[in-house]
Amino acid sequence: MSRVRVALITALAGTALLTACSSDSNKADTGDQADKQEATPAPKDKPIKDLSQAHLTQALLGDGEALTGYSLHGDKSVTEGQYCNASPDADSAPAGWVRGSDSSYEYNGSTVNMAHVTICLFDSADAAHSQFEKWKGTKSSEQHAPKKPIGDENTLMMVSNDSVYGYVRSGNASIRVRIEGGAAGDPSGTQAMLAATLERLQQLQDGKPATVTAADVQAATRQ
Repeated sequence: MSRVRVALITALAGTALLTACSSDSNKADTGDQADKQEATPAPKDKPIKDLSQAHLTQALLGDGEALTGYSLHGDKSVTEGQYCNASPDADSAPAGWVRGSDSSYEYNGSTVNMAHVTICLFDSADAAHSQFEKWKGTKSSEQHAPKKPIGDENTLMMVSNDSVYGYVRSGNASIRVRIEGGAAGDPSGTQAMLAATLERLQQLQDGKPATVTAADVQAATRQ
């Protein structure tokens, strides 16, 4: 065999080896990237789009699902449009309002110390954002960020020593929570009610039953 032929065979063998190594390296890189993509968790917060009236009612916390010591006062209600407005004297629904639900809770059997939850669904995220802004107002000194972010926008408001308001917007939905009386001294309760209500909406949007409770959320937040 001539020297030229031997050199050619050697060169071809070397090229094949390099190609194989390169191919294996690319497969390894691709595999690593796939593993990294699979390991990336999906966002927990899923913006609320459109839910039925029944879903909004199911999302409201029932007996044994609110904070410890609270029980449902009466029945869960369908919210009329004007009650999703920022002004208590409003006689019309805010722009973009679609539907809503609300509920109230007694604290240890007392109607003096109560909690109130309202869910308002709008036809767009912009309309829900506008209502969120009206709810929280402009008194920045009263506004505090929750320890753990909730939804797309959120704030807690210490209106007085015995009244805490909480607001959250997620997609097309805005949620309002008000806790009065002695239990209002701990804002984590308002935060837990907001977060639990939103997570229940998300469960229903995913076609699952609403199972999250405020007590569970509060316990997890304190860990």
